[in-house]
Amino acid sequence: MIKETLETLVDRYCAAWNTADGAERRSILSSVLIDGGLYVDPSVRAVGIEAFALHIDGVVARNPGARISRTGPIDAHHEVLRFPWSNRLADGKVLRAGIDFCTLAADGKFQSVVGFFDPVA
Repeated sequence: MIKETLETLVDRYCAAWNTADGAERRSILSSVLIDGGLYVDPSVRAVGIEAFALHIDGVVARNPGARISRTGPIDAHHEVLRFPWSNRLADGKVLRAGIDFCTLAADGKFQSVVGFFDPVA
């Protein structure tokens, strides 16, 4: 997959975390995650778009105004990639940072997203 395509995919994925609109979140997730795709991090295991969307709904409700963004380059080979990210409040305070490891399906969407958290900032 070409670099620009991966950047677009990851940026859309981050946008799903950043919208306050649940319907928009589900639409974005449908464009970046296969049906039955897996999201797992130390706090949750979600299978499928709706389960993942419900998890994000809760994170957004607990941290209004926070934004997740990619904080470094995407490293990719074969059908796997990784990228660092942070979740920041409007004042810049880091709520959480980490790295996501992802596998890609044949259609170019995420098949799985596995998140690891850095030590709490």
